[in-house]
Amino acid sequence: MKRLVESIRRALDGVAPTPAPAPAEASGARVGQDLVAAFEREVVRAAARLVQVPDLAAARTWIEVNYADGATVWAKDEPDEETVRAAQVGVDRADVLIAETGTVVRTFPSAEVARVSLVPPVSVFLASRNDLVRDLPAALRRLGDAHRQGPGFTTLITGPSRTADIEKQLVIPAHGPRELVVLLAATD
Repeated sequence: MKRLVESIRRALDGVAPTPAPAPAEASGARVGQDLVAAFEREVVRAAARLVQVPDLAAARTWIEVNYADGATVWAKDEPDEETVRAAQVGVDRADVLIAETGTVVRTFPSAEVARVSLVPPVSVFLASRNDLVRDLPAALRRLGDAHRQGPGFTTLITGPSRTADIEKQLVIPAHGPRELVVLLAATD
């Protein structure tokens, strides 16, 4: 082990250390403030889109009008893998929205269900104002019951797919949805 560590040190000799990332800017969202405005600001910063609608019925109509030309799959229909891969738009329900970061949080019971929002080029999430929380700790508290009910996994989605793995250059889209849209209903 000692030789391995010494070998790594020699290989890194003369290489400038990578600076630590700057802390993320807080959105300014505070309890009692308008979480919708904070969420929208952060969604836009993440290169995603927020559309406010009166209710979930209006959200469904918005999808039908705006994505009439593409194959749309809905997570609630539990489509098979072939249907998901052929789809242009995947629609699912958000569990929680984090105002501070513009993040959509979704807990999936299985990988099959998750594919609907992760595979098609456009990912659309339906949510209501009741799904908004200030920050990640509040989101995790809200999701506690879902995780106690059994196996599954949670994804946190902030904007379209991106990576900075190659030469530290941000690339959008990377290996998932090219577009993220959150349809936020005033009521359920």
